[in-house]
Amino acid sequence: MRLTLDHLVMLQTLSEVDSVTAVAERLWLTPSAVSHRMREAERRIGVSLTERSGGKLRLSPAGVRLERAARDIIAILNEAESEARSMAGGVTAFVRMGVTSYGPFRWIPKFIKHYSNLRPDIEITLVTVPRNDVYASLMQGRLDVSIIDDGMVPSGVAKLPLFRDDLIAIMATDHPLAGRKNIYAEDFKTYNLVTYSTDRASGWEYDRFFAPASILPRRMITVELIEAIVELVRSGYGISILQRDLVTPSLERGELAWAALNDGLDIAWNAIIRPSEQEDSEVNKMVKELDTWIKQLENPNTAATVSAT
Repeated sequence: MRLTLDHLVMLQTLSEVDSVTAVAERLWLTPSAVSHRMREAERRIGVSLTERSGGKLRLSPAGVRLERAARDIIAILNEAESEARSMAGGVTAFVRMGVTSYGPFRWIPKFIKHYSNLRPDIEITLVTVPRNDVYASLMQGRLDVSIIDDGMVPSGVAKLPLFRDDLIAIMATDHPLAGRKNIYAEDFKTYNLVTYSTDRASGWEYDRFFAPASILPRRMITVELIEAIVELVRSGYGISILQRDLVTPSLERGELAWAALNDGLDIAWNAIIRPSEQEDSEVNKMVKELDTWIKQLENPNTAATVSAT
């Protein structure tokens, strides 16, 4: 490796600003020291890493490629440092649990607390991953276990079914559809749908609710933040389809109305791990305890065995 960590940090910083002076201020260096470091990096790999555009300094294509790698490397090092510090406090192993940004969250902190009391020597860390990156992250070791819906369980992993969560329509309490027990695809033709994503993901509302009826809402508005979706729905801007778990607090406070989709639709959630995971590994031990713990909750419909898919 010809570049040092200092070079990589400099490239990452330059991607966020547009001058040597700004980089120097961020890194507590002099501008001349930054310029020297940049020339040294370029000399070591034999390619220009910066270019000027409109009087501003920016990364060249080669610089951009290195900066992308630098972000991953720095993130890995920061994580390793954090884990090393935790080991000083008696932690002997880490389990990285992956969740999607719209996955079931409310029970996860409770389980982490439970497992920490049971196994104080094991630390569970949460990692948010895009839905389409779960398999690669798992197989490359960036995750040890992931909580994923049925529609995204890839082949070649070990799967443990955990529970099912209702997929429901939510609306303002004074919305014309409020008070209905069930609503159907045709009810959406005159209303805006506020949705986390317009991807036609297998097992979700487009696949199982809109497509079979050959109907789409009047307008689909993408909002990639669950809290913002809830606030827009509360204001009467539109209606949404979400997992009950995500909106239960708002429902319990009477801030939203809800209705079942058709006669009721739900989403199955699973824990998946690498098929090569050893039976006595800390990952497998945690997953088995997760299965036992979830079965003690009030509503989940769970399965008992890990199956290869």
